[in-house]
Amino acid sequence: MPILTAENLSKIYGNKRAALTEALSQFNLTVNKGEFISVMGPSGSGKTTLLNLLSTIDTPTSGKVTINRRNVTSLSKNKLAKFRRNELGFIFQDYNLLNTLTIGENILLPLTLQKRKVKEMRKKT
Repeated sequence: MPILTAENLSKIYGNKRAALTEALSQFNLTVNKGEFISVMGPSGSGKTTLLNLLSTIDTPTSGKVTINRRNVTSLSKNKLAKFRRNELGFIFQDYNLLNTLTIGENILLPLTLQKRKVKEMRKKT
């Protein structure tokens, strides 16, 4: 059963004033439950763009991303934020912490956004 699919995914950067750059063109992918994949390629080949599109950090120019049978490319910004918070996990290559928070507060941020009880959050920390 697919847990993630990308259908005809394309991303073009730029606008009428700046040069257009096609970072990804008509990309297709299916990842089934239990599978592990890796993305490899030379610098500038579109790896980061692909991962940003699949993880809903960026929006495709065209195409569709489906996660657990849900078309995430059609979600509103609010629903997408909630989906990310409740359904996805990220491990960034570089630290992606808020420097105004402690390590513990950074860890607990998703639970705070979910309005979990302080007692539960302290136990998890």
